[in-house]
Amino acid sequence: MSTTKHVKTALTSMVVALGVVVPPAMAQSPEPPPITSYGGDPGRLGDPASWRTPEFNRDTGLVSIGAEFAYTAGYAGAGMNIGIVDSGFFAGHVREHGSLDTDYATGDRFFSVRAQGGETGLTPGFYDPAFNDSHGTHVSGTVAASRDGVGETQPDGPEANMHGVAFNSDVYLGNTHKTDGVFYGLLPPNATTVQTPDNAYLANVYRAVNTAKTANHRPIRLITSSWGSQPPTENYNTLEPTPGSPDGFGLNAAWRFLSTPDGVADPNGRTEHWLNGAIQVARTGTILQFTAGNSGYANPTPRGAAPYYLPDLEGRWYTTSGINPTVGSTFNADGSVLVPGQQEFNQCGVAKWSCVTAPSRSINSTWVDLVDGVPQPRYKAASGTSMAGPHSAAALALIMQRFPYLTNQQALYTMFTTGRQNSTISDAAGNAVPNPDAGRIVQVPDSRNGWHTPSLREAMKGPGQLLGPFRADTRGYSDVWSNDISDVAIRARGQEDAAEAAAWKATKAAKGWTHGLPAGASDIDKSDYATGTRREKARNARDHEGSLTKSGSGTLFLAGNDTWHGTSTVLGGTLSIVGSHAGPIDVRGGTLGGSGSVADGVDVAAGVLQPGVAPLEAAHEHVAPGNVLNVGGDVRIGREGRLAVAISGDSAYTSVRAAGDLVLHGNLHVDAGGTLTRGAVLTIMSGRSVSGTFHGLAEGGVVRADGHQFRVSYRNNRVTLTVTR
Repeated sequence: MSTTKHVKTALTSMVVALGVVVPPAMAQSPEPPPITSYGGDPGRLGDPASWRTPEFNRDTGLVSIGAEFAYTAGYAGAGMNIGIVDSGFFAGHVREHGSLDTDYATGDRFFSVRAQGGETGLTPGFYDPAFNDSHGTHVSGTVAASRDGVGETQPDGPEANMHGVAFNSDVYLGNTHKTDGVFYGLLPPNATTVQTPDNAYLANVYRAVNTAKTANHRPIRLITSSWGSQPPTENYNTLEPTPGSPDGFGLNAAWRFLSTPDGVADPNGRTEHWLNGAIQVARTGTILQFTAGNSGYANPTPRGAAPYYLPDLEGRWYTTSGINPTVGSTFNADGSVLVPGQQEFNQCGVAKWSCVTAPSRSINSTWVDLVDGVPQPRYKAASGTSMAGPHSAAALALIMQRFPYLTNQQALYTMFTTGRQNSTISDAAGNAVPNPDAGRIVQVPDSRNGWHTPSLREAMKGPGQLLGPFRADTRGYSDVWSNDISDVAIRARGQEDAAEAAAWKATKAAKGWTHGLPAGASDIDKSDYATGTRREKARNARDHEGSLTKSGSGTLFLAGNDTWHGTSTVLGGTLSIVGSHAGPIDVRGGTLGGSGSVADGVDVAAGVLQPGVAPLEAAHEHVAPGNVLNVGGDVRIGREGRLAVAISGDSAYTSVRAAGDLVLHGNLHVDAGGTLTRGAVLTIMSGRSVSGTFHGLAEGGVVRADGHQFRVSYRNNRVTLTVTR
């Protein structure tokens, strides 16, 4: 079966023709499509710095997330559909919404999604000055404004031009029918019509974007939301109101309001609630991003914190806090970012396991000004987590493009576990203090930064950690994961879960909830109990160690120092260890190969153990060739298993070296070629001891392969083949 190949990050040459960046002929494949930009674009595959043009640098957020490393690997969002819910996009930004296909003369990558509901009639996704502001235009530009080299004709000239993170992607935008001033929580008594959301309509906007028919017939896999403002009736700095503060203060109170079930009147008298539409969409598997808010609280907004209250949303919903890339940032000698910046605005708080940070200060993007009442395209810098959210969402889209075989959740967790740490963390009192690990890859999310700032440099290399069981169905792709992959975060979460479980047990005892809620419990107690039991259920279901299951055709090469604690299982295709692997590996189908090391044992109950990486395969996949797979534990070949070795010379053959025992019951397959010397002894396996034999091959048995003949022996703790012909 043929295997589709990726463009690898190690490619170092390219062809530029009419603004199309094309990988070398050897690596051409249906995916990814070539990056398209303007003719003469200096960006080259394998040269990250070549992408840092003035247009690139005008969004200071691009270098902060390492966007150039996605582009240099061949990924700019082609084929990806990104959903946005915001205050419309101005269609007059034709060049920024266009593509090379039309020479940027039409906005052929930005699509309006129409929705209606509640008291709002059918509304397109386009900016309308009657009820919109520039917020959605700015956000959508950060996501996907084109890399056209010129930008719009406007008073500031081409010096204002910028491009979005995923500049080859398509955008599908649903309109809030409001400005960014609309409140998303408990309305104050004096709220104006402009500040009052149409809940039923907004819920339908999320549903409409999620089910929109796209130009390429592929799904919208993520929707980003930065719209709206915190009402003055709410405060998220604490979970419960502080003494003397209004009842609406505290994150828990804000969540109780926002999560009111449909059909039940909230304190504003509304019986339909927009958040329920968004939750419904997330439960279809689409990733939703909500920004964390701008007030400097210790927690994000309740919509950003939704996975804390509804743990089933983890892996489907996340929030984005901000960083100031001009404070605390440092750079490597090659111009790439080391420390992305300093966290600002609302912190990740209780949502830290579903939170990242991204650039949020003085972000230049597309804008619209009314000139004599007529909307005109402009560029403008703005600050806030509204600017951070589209950076992280578009980065996630590039990760999805890079790894088309990963699920949405797996792509999100790849972004989480490859984040680069910011300059500050919190001390025990919650104050910002210098981060001693600033610039390093995140290990465990913290309450200030969550998973810190996405790093596309690391994310292009695969996951940084396994957050529990990870089933990698490569679906015909062959790929290399070269990060050092651990499970340190999920093991740390096990300790957090234990502490939370003890606290919950004490709370239930103190409140008399050990056997359930008493009759006549208050609405607050009902909400708190529901949250506590949901979190208890999630804790009990969580696996606190990483494990990998490889399925589907194609080869997955593990090239890093992989230290997760769970078992790796091969069910289909090939898992090739070309780095180091700490845990045991079970083969239940497919093939285990490679020329690296496995510190624990290998059990081949079914499938194939095929050591080695051939030079041609190694060159194509940009991994090191080699003939020997080293195993630190036992190697067992079950009755349904098989060892396959390749021989091309007296000293050129593949083999397994084990520190433990060899237990043999399955078959032996030999692929022999080249010139062999009669009497040459080839050690294809070695270990502490050998028990059993290959099926049908007793001591001295004859193996014939490709015109050659060998005699097998199991003596002296080795399995040898002696050339007899």
